[in-house]
Amino acid sequence: MKRITAIALFSIASLATSMGAVAQQGMRANIPFDFTVGNTQMPAGEYKITSPGEQEVRLQSASNASTATVVSLHSNAEPGPQSELVFLKYGDRYFLHRILSASNSAMDLDIAIGKAEKEARSEEARLHTGQEILVAAR
Repeated sequence: MKRITAIALFSIASLATSMGAVAQQGMRANIPFDFTVGNTQMPAGEYKITSPGEQEVRLQSASNASTATVVSLHSNAEPGPQSELVFLKYGDRYFLHRILSASNSAMDLDIAIGKAEKEARSEEARLHTGQEILVAAR
């Protein structure tokens, strides 16, 4: 009986480790513009994106010069046929918003909004006040 329990626990531990390893493998992306993730400004370039923990995502530049780790949540958005990074743009600033993986649902993540993005949203809203919006009617 102890042997069956030990085998079962070993199997569960192996499965958990391999699932974590899949998220650790992550993906790579070449981002052609400077961007912000959380509150960290990142330069344009090649990045490795991993999820070292259940509610976090890490971006590390290919040169290892820039690294950011931020809180994330599992995304309910449907990934397309290719993995993609979704950015929101406010003025001339880009913010990483979502990561969608075509091959690994553990990497479908929504990035928590940081203070820098909240400030950019606020500024964008102030710049667009008083703008007319037309709606066609019949």
